[in-house]
Amino acid sequence: MKLAPGTALDIALAFDAARPRLRVGRLAMDQRVAQLEWSREIIDRGLNVAALNYPPEPGLIGARSADFEGLHGFLADSLPEGWGHLVMRKRLAKLGLDIASLTPVERLALVGDSGRGALTFEPATTPGADDGEALDLDALAEEAAHILAGEGGKLADVLAKLAGGSGGARPKVHVSFDAAGNASVGAGEAAPGHSAWIVKFRAPDDPVDIGPLESAYAMMAQAAGLEMSEHRLIAAKKGPGYFATRRFDRPAPGQRLHMVSLGGALETPAHLPSSYDVLLRATRMITRRAEDVAHTFRRMVFNVLAHNRDDHVRQHSFLMDETGEWRLAPAYDLTYAAGPGGEHYLDIEGEGATPTRAHVASLGARHGLKPRQIAAMIDAVRAAISDWPKFARQAGVSAASAKTARQAHARVWANF
Repeated sequence: MKLAPGTALDIALAFDAARPRLRVGRLAMDQRVAQLEWSREIIDRGLNVAALNYPPEPGLIGARSADFEGLHGFLADSLPEGWGHLVMRKRLAKLGLDIASLTPVERLALVGDSGRGALTFEPATTPGADDGEALDLDALAEEAAHILAGEGGKLADVLAKLAGGSGGARPKVHVSFDAAGNASVGAGEAAPGHSAWIVKFRAPDDPVDIGPLESAYAMMAQAAGLEMSEHRLIAAKKGPGYFATRRFDRPAPGQRLHMVSLGGALETPAHLPSSYDVLLRATRMITRRAEDVAHTFRRMVFNVLAHNRDDHVRQHSFLMDETGEWRLAPAYDLTYAAGPGGEHYLDIEGEGATPTRAHVASLGARHGLKPRQIAAMIDAVRAAISDWPKFARQAGVSAASAKTARQAHARVWANF
Protein backbone atom coordinates (compact mmCIF):
# COMPACT_ATOMS: atom_id res chain seq x y z
CA MET A 1 0.00 0.00 0.00
CA LYS A 2 3.04 2.24 0.27
CA LEU A 3 4.21 4.11 -2.79
CA ALA A 4 7.78 3.72 -3.99
CA PRO A 5 10.02 6.58 -2.83
CA GLY A 6 9.73 9.53 -5.18
CA THR A 7 6.43 8.37 -6.68
CA ALA A 8 4.05 11.23 -7.45
CA LEU A 9 0.30 10.73 -7.38
CA ASP A 10 -1.52 11.45 -10.62
CA ILE A 11 -4.85 13.21 -10.11
CA ALA A 12 -7.66 13.20 -12.67
CA LEU A 13 -11.33 14.12 -13.00
CA ALA A 14 -13.58 11.28 -14.20
CA PHE A 15 -16.65 13.21 -15.38
CA ASP A 16 -17.83 10.59 -17.89
CA ALA A 17 -16.86 6.92 -17.95
CA ALA A 18 -17.29 6.91 -21.75
CA ARG A 19 -14.60 9.57 -22.26
CA PRO A 20 -10.95 9.91 -21.21
CA ARG A 21 -10.34 11.36 -17.80
CA LEU A 22 -9.20 14.96 -17.53
CA ARG A 23 -5.72 15.19 -16.06
CA VAL A 24 -5.68 17.50 -13.05
CA GLY A 25 -2.06 17.32 -12.02
CA ARG A 26 0.53 15.56 -9.89
CA LEU A 27 0.91 15.51 -6.12
CA ALA A 28 3.83 14.59 -3.86
CA MET A 29 4.87 15.20 -0.28
CA ASP A 30 7.87 17.43 0.42
CA GLN A 31 8.75 17.01 4.05
CA ARG A 32 5.30 17.46 5.66
CA VAL A 33 3.70 19.66 3.01
CA ALA A 34 2.06 18.43 -0.20
CA GLN A 35 3.18 20.01 -3.46
CA LEU A 36 0.70 20.19 -6.35
CA GLU A 37 1.55 20.76 -10.00
CA TRP A 38 -1.48 21.58 -12.16
CA SER A 39 -1.68 19.88 -15.56
CA ARG A 40 -1.43 21.88 -18.77
CA GLU A 41 -5.06 20.90 -19.54
CA ILE A 42 -6.35 22.45 -16.32
CA ILE A 43 -4.28 25.60 -16.80
CA ASP A 44 -5.38 26.03 -20.42
CA ARG A 45 -9.05 25.58 -19.52
CA GLY A 46 -8.76 27.79 -16.46
CA LEU A 47 -10.76 25.29 -14.37
CA ASN A 48 -10.87 26.35 -10.74
CA VAL A 49 -10.80 22.83 -9.36
CA ALA A 50 -10.01 24.00 -5.82
CA ALA A 51 -13.09 26.28 -5.82
CA LEU A 52 -11.50 29.22 -4.00
CA ASN A 53 -7.78 28.72 -3.46
CA TYR A 54 -4.91 27.51 -5.63
CA PRO A 55 -5.74 29.01 -9.05
CA PRO A 56 -4.45 26.90 -11.98
CA GLU A 57 -0.99 28.30 -12.62
CA PRO A 58 2.36 26.76 -13.67
CA GLY A 59 4.85 25.60 -11.07
CA LEU A 60 4.68 23.76 -7.77
CA ILE A 61 2.00 24.97 -5.35
CA GLY A 62 2.40 24.01 -1.73
CA ALA A 63 -0.52 23.44 0.61
CA ARG A 64 -1.20 26.54 2.70
CA SER A 65 -2.22 24.87 5.94
CA ALA A 66 -1.18 22.02 8.21
CA ASP A 67 -4.80 21.55 9.32
CA PHE A 68 -5.34 18.91 6.63
CA GLU A 69 -2.20 16.91 7.33
CA GLY A 70 -0.28 19.02 4.86
CA LEU A 71 -2.73 18.45 1.99
CA HIS A 72 -4.54 21.07 -0.03
CA GLY A 73 -8.03 21.39 1.44
CA PHE A 74 -9.96 20.34 -1.66
CA LEU A 75 -7.86 17.18 -1.92
CA ALA A 76 -8.19 16.39 1.79
CA ASP A 77 -11.95 16.18 1.18
CA SER A 78 -11.27 12.84 -0.57
CA LEU A 79 -9.64 11.27 2.49
CA PRO A 80 -11.94 8.95 4.45
CA GLU A 81 -12.57 10.28 7.95
CA GLY A 82 -14.66 9.11 10.85
CA TRP A 83 -16.34 5.86 9.83
CA GLY A 84 -14.44 5.57 6.54
CA HIS A 85 -11.09 5.95 8.29
CA LEU A 86 -12.05 3.41 10.96
CA VAL A 87 -12.93 0.61 8.58
CA MET A 88 -9.92 1.31 6.32
CA ARG A 89 -7.62 1.22 9.36
CA LYS A 90 -9.01 -2.15 10.39
CA ARG A 91 -8.79 -3.46 6.84
CA LEU A 92 -5.13 -2.48 6.51
CA ALA A 93 -4.30 -3.87 9.95
CA LYS A 94 -5.44 -7.30 8.74
CA LEU A 95 -2.91 -6.93 5.94
CA GLY A 96 -0.17 -6.10 8.43
CA LEU A 97 -0.06 -2.36 7.69
CA ASP A 98 -0.55 0.50 10.13
CA ILE A 99 -2.48 3.30 8.43
CA ALA A 100 -0.61 5.80 10.61
CA SER A 101 2.58 4.85 8.76
CA LEU A 102 1.17 6.11 5.45
CA THR A 103 1.61 9.63 4.23
CA PRO A 104 -1.51 11.62 3.31
CA VAL A 105 -0.64 11.12 -0.36
CA GLU A 106 -0.44 7.35 0.15
CA ARG A 107 -3.86 7.43 1.80
CA LEU A 108 -5.25 9.21 -1.26
CA ALA A 109 -3.82 6.35 -3.33
CA LEU A 110 -5.90 3.99 -1.16
CA VAL A 111 -9.01 5.90 -2.28
CA GLY A 112 -8.14 5.40 -5.96
CA ASP A 113 -11.28 6.01 -8.01
CA SER A 114 -13.77 5.09 -5.26
CA GLY A 115 -13.96 8.44 -3.51
CA ARG A 116 -16.66 11.05 -3.50
CA GLY A 117 -16.98 13.47 -6.37
CA ALA A 118 -15.07 13.04 -9.63
CA LEU A 119 -11.47 13.09 -8.40
CA THR A 120 -9.42 9.92 -8.96
CA PHE A 121 -5.91 9.05 -7.85
CA GLU A 122 -3.27 6.86 -9.52
CA PRO A 123 -1.51 4.62 -8.86
CA ALA A 124 -4.47 3.25 -6.91
CA THR A 125 -3.50 0.93 -4.05
CA THR A 126 -7.02 0.12 -2.82
CA PRO A 127 -6.95 -3.45 -1.44
CA GLY A 128 -9.45 -5.86 -2.98
CA ALA A 129 -12.37 -7.46 -1.17
CA ASP A 130 -14.92 -10.19 -1.74
CA ASP A 131 -18.36 -8.87 -2.68
CA GLY A 132 -20.05 -12.16 -1.86
CA GLU A 133 -22.40 -11.05 0.90
CA ALA A 134 -22.42 -7.32 0.26
CA LEU A 135 -26.08 -7.15 -0.71
CA ASP A 136 -27.41 -8.13 2.71
CA LEU A 137 -27.92 -4.73 4.33
CA ASP A 138 -29.04 -6.28 7.62
CA ALA A 139 -25.83 -8.29 7.84
CA LEU A 140 -23.78 -5.20 7.01
CA ALA A 141 -25.61 -3.15 9.66
CA GLU A 142 -24.90 -5.83 12.27
CA GLU A 143 -21.26 -5.98 11.23
CA ALA A 144 -21.00 -2.18 11.44
CA ALA A 145 -22.23 -2.31 15.04
CA HIS A 146 -19.58 -4.92 15.87
CA ILE A 147 -16.84 -2.76 14.33
CA LEU A 148 -17.91 0.30 16.29
CA ALA A 149 -17.78 -1.86 19.42
CA GLY A 150 -14.17 -2.76 18.65
CA GLU A 151 -14.93 -6.12 17.07
CA GLY A 152 -15.17 -7.28 13.47
CA GLY A 153 -15.92 -10.34 11.39
CA LYS A 154 -16.05 -11.69 7.88
CA LEU A 155 -17.83 -8.67 6.39
CA ALA A 156 -15.37 -6.06 7.69
CA ASP A 157 -13.49 -5.95 4.37
CA VAL A 158 -16.73 -5.54 2.45
CA LEU A 159 -17.77 -2.64 4.68
CA ALA A 160 -14.38 -1.00 4.22
CA LYS A 161 -14.68 -1.26 0.46
CA LEU A 162 -18.24 0.04 0.37
CA ALA A 163 -17.38 2.97 2.64
CA GLY A 164 -15.44 4.63 -0.19
CA GLY A 165 -14.42 8.13 0.89
CA SER A 166 -17.08 8.27 3.58
CA GLY A 167 -16.88 10.67 6.48
CA GLY A 168 -18.88 11.29 9.62
CA ALA A 169 -19.47 9.07 12.63
CA ARG A 170 -22.38 7.06 11.22
CA PRO A 171 -21.61 3.84 9.34
CA LYS A 172 -22.58 4.01 5.68
CA VAL A 173 -22.16 2.01 2.50
CA HIS A 174 -22.21 2.95 -1.17
CA VAL A 175 -24.49 0.71 -3.22
CA SER A 176 -26.52 0.89 -6.42
CA PHE A 177 -30.23 0.31 -6.98
CA ASP A 178 -32.19 -0.41 -10.12
CA ALA A 179 -35.72 0.82 -10.81
CA ALA A 180 -37.19 -2.18 -8.96
CA GLY A 181 -35.09 -1.54 -5.84
CA ASN A 182 -32.65 -4.40 -6.42
CA ALA A 183 -29.18 -3.66 -5.05
CA SER A 184 -25.88 -4.07 -6.83
CA VAL A 185 -22.31 -3.67 -5.63
CA GLY A 186 -19.19 -3.38 -7.71
CA ALA A 187 -15.67 -2.04 -7.54
CA GLY A 188 -16.22 0.66 -10.14
CA GLU A 189 -19.19 2.50 -11.59
CA ALA A 190 -22.78 1.50 -10.97
CA ALA A 191 -24.06 -1.40 -13.06
CA PRO A 192 -26.11 -0.54 -16.17
CA GLY A 193 -29.61 0.52 -15.19
CA HIS A 194 -28.56 1.21 -11.61
CA SER A 195 -28.13 4.51 -9.77
CA ALA A 196 -25.61 5.22 -6.99
CA TRP A 197 -26.93 5.55 -3.43
CA ILE A 198 -25.65 5.84 0.14
CA VAL A 199 -27.25 3.70 2.85
CA LYS A 200 -26.71 4.74 6.46
CA PHE A 201 -26.65 2.57 9.57
CA ARG A 202 -26.95 3.49 13.23
CA ALA A 203 -24.01 4.67 15.37
CA PRO A 204 -23.94 3.88 19.11
CA ASP A 205 -24.91 7.42 20.16
CA ASP A 206 -27.82 7.60 17.69
CA PRO A 207 -31.42 6.99 18.70
CA VAL A 208 -32.62 3.54 17.67
CA ASP A 209 -34.89 5.10 15.05
CA ILE A 210 -32.24 7.35 13.45
CA GLY A 211 -33.18 6.04 9.98
CA PRO A 212 -36.85 7.07 10.24
CA LEU A 213 -35.81 10.31 11.96
CA GLU A 214 -33.57 11.36 9.07
CA SER A 215 -36.21 10.27 6.58
CA ALA A 216 -38.82 12.46 8.30
CA TYR A 217 -36.44 15.41 8.29
CA ALA A 218 -35.73 14.92 4.59
CA MET A 219 -39.46 15.01 3.81
CA MET A 220 -39.90 18.07 6.02
CA ALA A 221 -36.96 19.83 4.33
CA GLN A 222 -38.45 19.21 0.90
CA ALA A 223 -41.77 20.62 2.07
CA ALA A 224 -39.86 23.68 3.30
CA GLY A 225 -38.46 24.25 -0.18
CA LEU A 226 -34.94 22.87 0.29
CA GLU A 227 -33.31 21.03 -2.57
CA MET A 228 -32.80 17.42 -1.50
CA SER A 229 -31.49 14.40 -3.33
CA GLU A 230 -33.91 11.50 -3.86
CA HIS A 231 -34.24 9.45 -0.67
CA ARG A 232 -36.04 6.45 0.77
CA LEU A 233 -36.36 4.38 3.92
CA ILE A 234 -35.29 0.77 3.42
CA ALA A 235 -37.02 -1.78 5.62
CA ALA A 236 -34.91 -3.82 8.02
CA LYS A 237 -35.58 -7.42 9.01
CA LYS A 238 -35.89 -6.25 12.58
CA GLY A 239 -36.13 -2.77 14.02
CA PRO A 240 -36.42 0.57 12.19
CA GLY A 241 -35.30 0.88 8.59
CA TYR A 242 -32.19 2.35 7.02
CA PHE A 243 -32.11 5.83 5.52
CA ALA A 244 -30.85 5.86 1.94
CA THR A 245 -30.15 8.81 -0.32
CA ARG A 246 -29.16 9.00 -3.95
CA ARG A 247 -25.63 10.31 -4.51
CA PHE A 248 -25.84 13.79 -6.02
CA ASP A 249 -22.22 13.53 -7.16
CA ARG A 250 -23.31 10.65 -9.44
CA PRO A 251 -26.13 12.27 -11.50
CA ALA A 252 -26.41 9.35 -13.95
CA PRO A 253 -24.72 5.97 -14.56
CA GLY A 254 -21.12 6.56 -15.62
CA GLN A 255 -21.28 10.28 -14.83
CA ARG A 256 -19.72 12.19 -11.96
CA LEU A 257 -19.55 15.73 -10.64
CA HIS A 258 -16.55 17.23 -8.87
CA MET A 259 -17.38 17.94 -5.23
CA VAL A 260 -15.75 20.22 -2.66
CA SER A 261 -17.06 20.88 0.85
CA LEU A 262 -17.16 24.32 2.42
CA GLY A 263 -14.39 23.16 4.75
CA GLY A 264 -12.27 21.93 1.84
CA ALA A 265 -12.78 25.13 -0.11
CA LEU A 266 -11.97 27.41 2.83
CA GLU A 267 -9.47 25.03 4.47
CA THR A 268 -11.40 25.18 7.72
CA PRO A 269 -11.48 22.00 9.89
CA ALA A 270 -14.93 20.60 10.62
CA HIS A 271 -14.49 20.70 14.40
CA LEU A 272 -13.99 24.47 14.42
CA PRO A 273 -16.99 26.83 14.60
CA SER A 274 -17.68 29.16 11.70
CA SER A 275 -20.65 31.21 10.55
CA TYR A 276 -23.48 31.28 8.04
CA ASP A 277 -22.09 34.61 6.89
CA VAL A 278 -18.98 32.73 5.74
CA LEU A 279 -21.11 30.08 4.03
CA LEU A 280 -23.19 32.70 2.22
CA ARG A 281 -20.12 34.64 1.10
CA ALA A 282 -18.43 31.45 -0.10
CA THR A 283 -21.56 30.44 -2.00
CA ARG A 284 -21.60 33.76 -3.84
CA MET A 285 -17.87 33.62 -4.61
CA ILE A 286 -17.92 30.01 -5.82
CA THR A 287 -21.21 29.80 -7.75
CA ARG A 288 -21.72 33.49 -8.62
CA ARG A 289 -25.47 32.82 -8.49
CA ALA A 290 -27.97 34.79 -6.43
CA GLU A 291 -30.34 31.81 -6.47
CA ASP A 292 -27.71 29.63 -4.78
CA VAL A 293 -27.24 32.30 -2.12
CA ALA A 294 -31.01 32.26 -1.57
CA HIS A 295 -30.99 28.43 -1.34
CA THR A 296 -28.21 28.65 1.25
CA PHE A 297 -30.17 31.19 3.26
CA ARG A 298 -33.29 28.99 3.23
CA ARG A 299 -31.18 26.05 4.43
CA MET A 300 -29.94 28.19 7.31
CA VAL A 301 -33.51 29.10 8.28
CA PHE A 302 -34.46 25.42 8.20
CA ASN A 303 -31.50 24.35 10.33
CA VAL A 304 -32.36 27.01 12.89
CA LEU A 305 -36.09 26.31 13.14
CA ALA A 306 -35.72 22.51 12.87
CA HIS A 307 -32.99 22.43 15.55
CA ASN A 308 -30.34 20.88 13.29
CA ARG A 309 -27.21 22.20 14.93
CA ASP A 310 -24.78 19.69 13.43
CA ASP A 311 -24.25 22.15 10.58
CA HIS A 312 -20.44 22.28 10.38
CA VAL A 313 -18.36 23.11 7.30
CA ARG A 314 -18.34 19.52 6.00
CA GLN A 315 -22.15 19.52 5.89
CA HIS A 316 -22.29 21.99 2.99
CA SER A 317 -20.78 21.31 -0.42
CA PHE A 318 -20.47 22.57 -3.97
CA LEU A 319 -20.53 20.67 -7.28
CA MET A 320 -18.60 21.44 -10.47
CA ASP A 321 -19.38 20.01 -13.92
CA GLU A 322 -16.91 19.46 -16.75
CA THR A 323 -17.42 23.01 -18.06
CA GLY A 324 -16.18 24.43 -14.75
CA GLU A 325 -19.59 25.67 -13.61
CA TRP A 326 -20.09 25.51 -9.84
CA ARG A 327 -23.46 25.09 -8.09
CA LEU A 328 -24.55 24.62 -4.50
CA ALA A 329 -24.99 20.92 -3.73
CA PRO A 330 -28.33 19.69 -2.35
CA ALA A 331 -28.76 19.72 1.41
CA TYR A 332 -27.78 16.53 3.24
CA ASP A 333 -27.39 15.03 6.73
CA LEU A 334 -30.41 16.89 8.05
CA THR A 335 -31.80 15.67 11.35
CA TYR A 336 -32.54 16.77 14.90
CA ALA A 337 -29.15 17.51 16.47
CA ALA A 338 -28.18 19.30 19.66
CA GLY A 339 -24.84 20.59 18.37
CA PRO A 340 -21.63 21.24 20.34
CA GLY A 341 -22.61 22.61 23.73
CA GLY A 342 -26.15 23.04 22.44
CA GLU A 343 -25.08 25.56 19.78
CA HIS A 344 -24.90 25.64 16.00
CA TYR A 345 -21.48 25.04 14.45
CA LEU A 346 -22.29 27.96 12.13
CA ASP A 347 -23.47 31.00 14.04
CA ILE A 348 -25.89 33.66 12.78
CA GLU A 349 -24.57 37.15 13.39
CA GLY A 350 -22.43 35.78 16.21
CA GLU A 351 -25.26 33.89 17.88
CA GLY A 352 -25.13 30.10 17.98
CA ALA A 353 -27.31 29.19 20.96
CA THR A 354 -30.44 31.28 20.49
CA PRO A 355 -30.56 32.84 17.01
CA THR A 356 -33.58 35.11 16.55
CA ARG A 357 -35.53 36.51 13.64
CA ALA A 358 -33.57 39.75 14.04
CA HIS A 359 -30.27 37.87 13.55
CA VAL A 360 -31.64 36.09 10.50
CA ALA A 361 -33.07 39.27 8.97
CA SER A 362 -29.83 41.20 9.55
CA LEU A 363 -27.74 38.53 7.86
CA GLY A 364 -30.16 38.22 4.95
CA ALA A 365 -30.16 41.97 4.34
CA ARG A 366 -26.36 42.01 4.23
CA HIS A 367 -26.49 39.39 1.49
CA GLY A 368 -28.98 41.22 -0.65
CA LEU A 369 -32.23 39.50 0.34
CA LYS A 370 -35.31 41.72 0.61
CA PRO A 371 -37.39 41.76 3.81
CA ARG A 372 -40.39 40.31 1.96
CA GLN A 373 -38.23 37.48 0.57
CA ILE A 374 -36.85 36.69 4.03
CA ALA A 375 -40.32 36.70 5.57
CA ALA A 376 -41.64 34.36 2.87
CA MET A 377 -38.83 31.88 3.50
CA ILE A 378 -39.39 31.92 7.24
CA ASP A 379 -43.14 31.38 6.77
CA ALA A 380 -42.58 28.48 4.35
CA VAL A 381 -40.07 26.76 6.61
CA ARG A 382 -42.22 27.34 9.68
CA ALA A 383 -45.27 25.86 7.92
CA ALA A 384 -43.33 22.72 7.01
CA ILE A 385 -41.98 22.28 10.54
CA SER A 386 -45.49 22.72 11.94
CA ASP A 387 -46.33 19.52 10.05
CA TRP A 388 -43.60 17.59 11.88
CA PRO A 389 -46.07 15.14 13.51
CA LYS A 390 -47.29 14.13 10.02
CA PHE A 391 -43.77 13.53 8.66
CA ALA A 392 -42.78 11.65 11.82
CA ARG A 393 -45.78 9.31 11.48
CA GLN A 394 -45.14 8.70 7.79
CA ALA A 395 -41.52 7.76 8.45
CA GLY A 396 -42.24 5.62 11.53
CA VAL A 397 -40.40 7.81 14.04
CA SER A 398 -40.90 6.63 17.62
CA ALA A 399 -43.21 8.63 19.88
CA ALA A 400 -40.27 9.53 22.12
CA SER A 401 -38.07 10.84 19.28
CA ALA A 402 -40.98 12.69 17.69
CA LYS A 403 -41.74 14.38 21.01
CA THR A 404 -38.10 15.36 21.60
CA ALA A 405 -37.86 17.01 18.18
CA ARG A 406 -41.27 18.69 18.51
CA GLN A 407 -40.37 20.20 21.87
CA ALA A 408 -37.07 21.47 20.45
CA HIS A 409 -38.91 23.07 17.52
CA ALA A 410 -41.26 24.79 19.97
CA ARG A 411 -38.39 26.15 22.10
CA VAL A 412 -36.62 27.56 19.07
CA TRP A 413 -39.79 29.21 17.77
CA ALA A 414 -40.62 30.69 21.17
CA ASN A 415 -37.25 32.48 21.22
CA PHE A 416 -37.19 33.30 17.52
